[in-house]
Amino acid sequence: MTTVDVLVAGCGPVGAVLATLLGERAVSVLVVDPATSTYPRPRAAGLDEEVLRLLVRLPGMAGLLDEVRPSARATFVGPDRHLLLAAGQGPAELGVPVGAFIHQPSLERSLRAGLADLPSVDVRLGVGVSGLREGPDAVQVDLDDGSAVQARWVVGCDGASSTVRTLIGAGYQGTTFAQPWLVVDTRSPGPLPMPADIAFVLDPRRPAVTMPMPGGHRWEWMLLPGEDPARMTRPETVTRLLTPWIDPGTVTIERAAVYTFHARMADRWRVGRVLLAGDAAHTMPPFAGQGLASGIRDAAALAWRLTEVVTGRRDPRTLDDYERERRPQVAAITTRAIRAGRVVQTTSPTRAALLRMTLRTAAHTPGLRQALRSGAARPRTRLPRAARTRHDGGRWAGRVLANPRVRTSAGTTGHLDDLLGLSWALLGLGVDPGEHLPPQVRRWADRRGAAVVTVTGPGRAGDIRAGGPAVEDLVVEDLEGTVLCMRGRHGRARIAVVRPDRYLLGVFEPSHLPDALIDPAER
Repeated sequence: MTTVDVLVAGCGPVGAVLATLLGERAVSVLVVDPATSTYPRPRAAGLDEEVLRLLVRLPGMAGLLDEVRPSARATFVGPDRHLLLAAGQGPAELGVPVGAFIHQPSLERSLRAGLADLPSVDVRLGVGVSGLREGPDAVQVDLDDGSAVQARWVVGCDGASSTVRTLIGAGYQGTTFAQPWLVVDTRSPGPLPMPADIAFVLDPRRPAVTMPMPGGHRWEWMLLPGEDPARMTRPETVTRLLTPWIDPGTVTIERAAVYTFHARMADRWRVGRVLLAGDAAHTMPPFAGQGLASGIRDAAALAWRLTEVVTGRRDPRTLDDYERERRPQVAAITTRAIRAGRVVQTTSPTRAALLRMTLRTAAHTPGLRQALRSGAARPRTRLPRAARTRHDGGRWAGRVLANPRVRTSAGTTGHLDDLLGLSWALLGLGVDPGEHLPPQVRRWADRRGAAVVTVTGPGRAGDIRAGGPAVEDLVVEDLEGTVLCMRGRHGRARIAVVRPDRYLLGVFEPSHLPDALIDPAER
């Protein structure tokens, strides 16, 4: 019987990212999926900068940014398509565009190509999970080809109709929305006469959304009461809906499908040695553009924890922190998506007129207008308070580490991520962390291959090494000031602790690090 550290059920983008993150860390992984190839049609359309930052560093994904359409703002337009309000997404601080539109089939093909280069990852397509039998140290996974695998851990990334979720008896509570939508994806040989931003069309006669995609464009129209979904996908109907926007003869229809949206969440994301991620754990309406991004965040939050459990550096009970951290984040995003959907799907002429008036007023109100254009009003990802360290990490705890351009002593430039590697990082903010680390923290860092880096202003820099943990403490110049801004004005030594998924555990005085990082049993 095959034995692996982790079996990942599902080789969609979430399962592929999770398997890649584990495989990069030499965890043995088996990925199974009943499908024999990637899904050929686009589904998710956009990703934010946090997820783009993660993806571009994965095997096979170096060219991702050349294949996406960057996005800098979201717009709201009236029935006449005149602009009501534009909401910017703010400055890019993570070394990638603030947002981007993607072609999901191309993304998935690149992810699978990268998986093929990882020696500790095996992928079996055309095979699904049919049974789970958990023992004290492993799970026997029965596959539908009659074979069985023994895995120390199992992660169900097998979608909204998850077999793994059913097998562990987890419920999937939530709501199915009454309003179906027609989604039409087009391909075109050249640019279309369409805006470069996502546009929410606030037309009570038929609400719509339109957005660019690599090599084409997407339109979404809400179906009205009594409309037949089968008729709405017919070529003549699609042509009629496209005609006010473009010449339908200039595009090829890649997909025309009717979808009903859901907001659901599993009541348990972990049962023993089995965990859930992505749509197997939660689904949400698309109006916040965070469905796929939320699943990839699951993979990032789970991968480093599983790695440390498998390698004996973390108590298995701490895997409960994964759900404790991610559930509130997903719930907040889902709530935001539902609220946005209520706005977009307004069909009352009176409410729609009031909404348009409100947006016009906001767009012309000093202060608020600037906040909207600059991205200051955009929600930022932050870990829930209950998921943060037991020792106060200050106001930076739970935020995403910036990824500024840095300069080395040789005069070369790159991004901070280029030297942080795959594990933890300890960043001395204007001070040499090596001179201030308590001995037990240095041992903790060495066991994890953590990068120990001095971040300073112009004047001192060390060699930058792309990929892998630092073999010695480094010094780099923060050319944008987005990391050094965390040191404060008090002049005392401060060290930023960065998790492998690039969330900040916090900024600490060196004497507080043992309590923040080390379990009593490890001291």
